[in-house]
Amino acid sequence: MKLTVVDLFSGAGGMSTGFHRHGAFEIVGAVDLEKGKPGNGVSAGSSTMCNPTYRRNIGVEPWNQDIGRLEPKALMRRLGLRRGGLDVLISCAPCTGFSQKNAANHITDDPRNNLVGRTGDFVEAMLPRYLVMENVKELVTGVQRHHYEALHARLTGLGYDVQASVHDLSTLGLPQRRTRALLIAVRNGRSAPLPHLTGAIRTVRDAIGHLPPVEAGIVHESDPMHVAPRLTARVLERIRAIPQNGGSWADVMGDPKRSAAQKRELLTPSMFRARPGSFPDVYGRLWWDRPSITITRECAHVGNGRYVHPEQDRLLTVREMALLQGFPPDYVFEGPLTARYNQIGDAVPPMISAQIAAHVAQLAEASVPKRRSKQIAAVG
Repeated sequence: MKLTVVDLFSGAGGMSTGFHRHGAFEIVGAVDLEKGKPGNGVSAGSSTMCNPTYRRNIGVEPWNQDIGRLEPKALMRRLGLRRGGLDVLISCAPCTGFSQKNAANHITDDPRNNLVGRTGDFVEAMLPRYLVMENVKELVTGVQRHHYEALHARLTGLGYDVQASVHDLSTLGLPQRRTRALLIAVRNGRSAPLPHLTGAIRTVRDAIGHLPPVEAGIVHESDPMHVAPRLTARVLERIRAIPQNGGSWADVMGDPKRSAAQKRELLTPSMFRARPGSFPDVYGRLWWDRPSITITRECAHVGNGRYVHPEQDRLLTVREMALLQGFPPDYVFEGPLTARYNQIGDAVPPMISAQIAAHVAQLAEASVPKRRSKQIAAVG
C-alpha cells in the first residue's frame, strides 16, 4: 500500500509534486486558503488562485480553509482519517513573517508565524508517522525562532525524533541560490537530515538555455506557459539599455557614454535617490552561467529583482521561472499571469521535494524490518 500524504498550505503543489510523482505515496488531502501577501491580519491579502493549479497537476481538490481557524478533527472527518492513520503530514507555513529581508521581522512578531504552532495542533490530533516542513532559514536561526523551538519541544513530547537543517538548495541541484530550512520528524523512530547529492552547480543556462526565444506578451505556440507580460514602451527602452548577461540599472547609471539627461530619461527617480551599490538586482538580467537569484512571489515584475532574461528584452516567462524553481517541464499553472508568477515564487521547489519524498520513502522502508522483528518476537 502507498503511504498516505496530507498537505497543509498546499499552494500550487510544489511540495506535493515530489511525493505525488515518486510512486510510493498517495496524496489524500490538501488545504490552502489561497491568500498571499500582505494577509498578515491587517488586510485580507491578495488571492494566489493556487488551488486550481494544484487540482490540475496533483488531481486532488484542496479544501479552501484557514489553517489558523480549521479544527484538525474537522479535516480528519472530511478525509476519513483516524488518529495515527496518516503516514506523512506536510506543513509549509508562510515564511514572510520570518524572512530577514523584511526589516520589521527583527522587531515585530508577525501574526502568521503562529501558524507554525498550529502545525503542532494538527500533529497532535493526527499523529502522522512523518512530518515534513520547509521554510526560510530564519525559522530555526532568526529572531522569531521561538516558534520553532516551541514546536520542537511539542514534537519531542509526542514521541517524534526531529531533524532540522539549513541547506543552500543550489547544492542539491536547484539552478537557484535559495537557502531554506528543512525539517523531517519521525514518530517512534529515528529521523535523518536530507542527504546532499554531489554534482556540479546547475546554472540558468542549464535550466532554460534550450527554450526558444519569445517576445514579451506573446504566448509561444508550443507551450502556453512560455509567456511573459507585455511591457510599456518606457520599460522596454530601459531594459534594452541594460547590458546582457548580468547587467542592471547600476550599469546604466555608471555608463560614461550616457549624458545626465539620457539617464534621467531611462531610469526611475528612486534610482537616483538610492545609495551607490544598493538594490543591485532591480531591473537586473540574470547571468547565464550562474544559478539564478532567489525567486520570490514578487517575481512578476522586472522592477522587483533580477528577473530579466540574460539576453532577451523581457521578464522571464512563466515556464522559465518555473524551471528555475525546479518544476517539471510539463507543469501547468492556472490563473492570470501575475497569479502564476506568485504561485511559483511561493512554492517549495519540486526538484527538492522529490528528494525529500525519496528520503522519507527510504526511512519508511528501513523501519519495516524493525516492526516485523518486534511482531515476530511478540508472537514467539
